[in-house]
Amino acid sequence: MNNLLISILFAISVISPEKNDDCSGVYNLATYALSHSKKALKAHNFDHQVYYSGKTFESYEKIVDNMENCDCKNATELILDIAVDAEKAADPVDWDRGRYYSKKVYLNTQELITILDLWAASDHEVDTVVEHQ
Repeated sequence: MNNLLISILFAISVISPEKNDDCSGVYNLATYALSHSKKALKAHNFDHQVYYSGKTFESYEKIVDNMENCDCKNATELILDIAVDAEKAADPVDWDRGRYYSKKVYLNTQELITILDLWAASDHEVDTVVEHQ
C-alpha cells in the first residue's frame, strides 16, 4: 500500500506543471556565458575572440528560450540587450569592435547574475535598481 501511494505521488509530481519561477537554468547559462565572455576578452587573436563570443551568443540564445521557465521579469530586457550585444561581438567588423562588445557583454552578464541572485534571495520580489550600460 505504501509503495502504491509513493508511486502515485511520484507520478503526480512528475506530471504536474512546474511553477513558473525556476531560474536555475537561466542562472547556469548566464554563468556559462560569463565564462565564455571572459575568455573572449582574454583572447590574443581575432579568431579566438570571435569563437568565444560565438559561444557566449549561443548561451544567450538558450537563455532567451529558458526565460519562459523563469519568472524574473526584471531581467528580461537586460537579457535581450545582452543577446544583441553578444551577436555583435560574435560577428564584429574588426578587433576593436569585437572587444568593445565582448567587454559590454561581460559586464552586463555580471549584472544579470547579480539581478538573478537578488531575485532568488528576496523571494522573487526584486525591482531592478541597477541600470545596464
